[in-house]
Amino acid sequence: MGDVSGTSMRVTGWVSGPNQRGTIDIVWSSIFTIFLCTWTAICLNIPRPSDSKHRHLYTRLKWMLLAILYPELVFAVAIGQYASARRSLKRFHNLGHMNWTLRHGFFADMGGILLQPNDDDPFVVNSYQLFNLVRKNLVEFPAITEEEIWDKSKADTLTRFLTILQAGWLIIQLIGRAILRLPTSTLELSACSIVFCTLGTFLCWLHKPSDVQKGIVLVADFPSNQLLLEAGGIPIQPYRHSYIDAAGKDSFSCIYDIMRFSSKSSTKTDLPLRHFPNDRINSMDRRYAVLILCFNVAYTAFHLIGWYFTFPTTTEALLWKVSSLAAIALGIFSWVLEREKPITADRVKAGTKDRAVAWKVALRITLVFFISLARFYIIIESLIGLREMPVAVYKNFEVADALPHW
Repeated sequence: MGDVSGTSMRVTGWVSGPNQRGTIDIVWSSIFTIFLCTWTAICLNIPRPSDSKHRHLYTRLKWMLLAILYPELVFAVAIGQYASARRSLKRFHNLGHMNWTLRHGFFADMGGILLQPNDDDPFVVNSYQLFNLVRKNLVEFPAITEEEIWDKSKADTLTRFLTILQAGWLIIQLIGRAILRLPTSTLELSACSIVFCTLGTFLCWLHKPSDVQKGIVLVADFPSNQLLLEAGGIPIQPYRHSYIDAAGKDSFSCIYDIMRFSSKSSTKTDLPLRHFPNDRINSMDRRYAVLILCFNVAYTAFHLIGWYFTFPTTTEALLWKVSSLAAIALGIFSWVLEREKPITADRVKAGTKDRAVAWKVALRITLVFFISLARFYIIIESLIGLREMPVAVYKNFEVADALPHW
């Protein structure tokens, strides 16, 4: 089992049960909870028609990893989509379409509604573009009910219920151990911080259909050039996303708005868009932006609970404290910088000529590097710190012990 010190009461090495919880119990509970939460919370947009099941699984696993390393970024995407769905609800209700719901808004913004001119293949329209098209009587209001949209969803209610139970039990354990003054592991602490931020993502995407493979097609009885002129606003040529960019500005996307300027990008030949990329960041007002900041600070500050934890070495304890403080400070600074003047495709393109813009882009890249460095250390230490912990970490938590006794 390892060596137990009688004075410091620390245990080194692998600890097994069954009279107490062992290392495998801590690892399994934490990893399984993180997997369940990220798997359940992630709701991807409708994939390309050409994407295989393996490609879709790879995309899902990639976003699960992103939810583990940068859960506040996934939360930002989710709350942006929620804000867009809320705006679409108000717009369509003001237009008299009272059967338009949040689920309809999510469905449109995830690529569930495609428009097909009579001279081209179908392309996706977001909820705002659809609103403008319906308002100008260019297309009919989509005849799809909320039940039909949810029927396309493959959300597993049982999996969601098990996820809530597992996450709830992890949180109860940590609170109970704190009440009983029992130490806990850094791995469980990190898992709880991820669960907290993922819970916000889960709530934002509660009405978003999950794993939808195909959308619906609205057929237009006119060619694309007529659509370009009648959609509204000033026609944008060459368009960035589709013929009707002027009918409703699409959301920012790193893949389509930044990477398209790279020689490695293949998106220039993928226009008009046949699907919406998952990294689209919808515009949102200040209250949602502040909520993102709160979740970011809460997630990073969670690790400060481990300030007085016992680490295998004093160097590891110091690095944990520095990494936790750096993640908080750099996260706040990054948020302030982005709120001051967000990155856009035009600014990135202009950065090749404007030295000031280039420096600001370089500053953001530097911030991401140091934030990632702090995050990676916290994750690595959460794992390697298991090699030596106080013996009381392995003591089982009993709910009855945490309840008040009279």
